[in-house]
Amino acid sequence: MTEQNQTGDAQGLSQRIKFSVIIPAFNEEKVIAKCLTSLVQQDFPADAFEVIVVDNGSTDNTLEVARRFSASLRLTILQKANVNISGLRNRGVAAAKGQFLAFLDSDCLAHADWLSRAMELLFAGDGGVMGAFYTVPEDSSWVARAWYGDLPTLRVGQVSYVPSGTLFVSSRVYKQLGGFDETLATSEDFDFCQRAASAGFKVLSFPVLSTVHLGTPQTLSCFYRKQQWHGTGVRTAFQRNIFDRGFAKTALFTMYWLFWMVCIVAAVPLALAVRNFALILVAPAALLLSSAVLAARNAMQRKRWSLLVPMTLLYTAYGISRSMSFLGLGKKRSPQTLTPSTATSLGGSANVG
Repeated sequence: MTEQNQTGDAQGLSQRIKFSVIIPAFNEEKVIAKCLTSLVQQDFPADAFEVIVVDNGSTDNTLEVARRFSASLRLTILQKANVNISGLRNRGVAAAKGQFLAFLDSDCLAHADWLSRAMELLFAGDGGVMGAFYTVPEDSSWVARAWYGDLPTLRVGQVSYVPSGTLFVSSRVYKQLGGFDETLATSEDFDFCQRAASAGFKVLSFPVLSTVHLGTPQTLSCFYRKQQWHGTGVRTAFQRNIFDRGFAKTALFTMYWLFWMVCIVAAVPLALAVRNFALILVAPAALLLSSAVLAARNAMQRKRWSLLVPMTLLYTAYGISRSMSFLGLGKKRSPQTLTPSTATSLGGSANVG
């Protein structure tokens, strides 16, 4: 084959491939087969999209499971160990040939019309960012259903961000924005969307693009740990630009909680000194009241007053976790432990404000 023919074939392939689906992974042998199966079942032409799995040094059978799909998908498997999840996404894009980029997490399931719906919406849009918030699994607990359950239908149209577990953007705009910030361990999708908005592009959310997130926290302790981890991204962004409007609501909420948590500590010796133990109750009451107000607002928006108590509890856990994380007391993770399950996006912060 001549060099000219090789060039022509490469150009033809590039023209045929509409989507490059980028999937970061680390030790996801339990879920990646389900994720890739959902792509095999797409009603989109099989030769019009490619799938690029970027592995972060898995020590289980993630790669072996992924390779089983080589015959049913236009599949490329890459490896880049010991980097943040944003580095995995950027590595996948570097090898992508598609006109559009589709970011999917390995613990997410795409509906059969995921790509075909995205194609229609992308051609009708301005080439900016679009996607959706996650759908929770059908057998989800009260934690998942209360905090995440209605997000795909509550966050519709122009939004501040969409999670990178189901995010679409044209290759041209991605390159113009410089890709994901590889120095961010989490909240890289929020940062990317904020830069897209600053560049004049819309960030749009459509429920039809939602994916089922198998990694949705199902217990209160898992929810707390996830919010504590995501809080590190807010802290990093806040330190970079204290006036960043994109983080304003979350930052103000965190500052409010920090103030009253400090008051809780200070109230004990003060109450002992003045012999007025009612002072100890002031700060907890203020925090509980703020959680209850946010929960009531959330329940009113969703027209589900049964959510008042569970959302109050979740907002309390959210406030404590984000405050601890902002102080640098969150659980630290090495880049190699960052997976789509644990390092997705701001996630629960979508319920604040």
